[in-house]
Amino acid sequence: MKIGFSYGRCVRDIVNGEVSIDDVAFIIAATAIRDVEQLGRVIDDYLLREEYLYKLDKDKCHEVALELWNQNKILQPRLQGLHRHKQPADSIWVDIYATVSSDNETVKKAWDAYRFMLHMTENVDTEALETFR
Repeated sequence: MKIGFSYGRCVRDIVNGEVSIDDVAFIIAATAIRDVEQLGRVIDDYLLREEYLYKLDKDKCHEVALELWNQNKILQPRLQGLHRHKQPADSIWVDIYATVSSDNETVKKAWDAYRFMLHMTENVDTEALETFR
């Protein structure tokens, strides 16, 4: 699970398949987008910028941007009059907890087993655990 720090660069990474949209918890954006129409204009602008979406599929970029918007995954502190601190240019994502970064099937299976066990132990009532000891 990841937190992003740049709306345009996060959309880029999702469109490029580097990050799954399902792994995004939220994105803390420097934008102040108020509605879907403005969102479309921002993405159109990003499509002209090399550091964002330049040369990427326009429809896919709009699709990803809209999905993030509809899932309420974009936090925009500027809408509340707050200004987030600037992240270094290479700090696009941070993992909330470790995510598998290997194409090795054994590593993936081990990671899935770890996540399953973590989920099982985090959702068990501690009093219930005591009765089994």
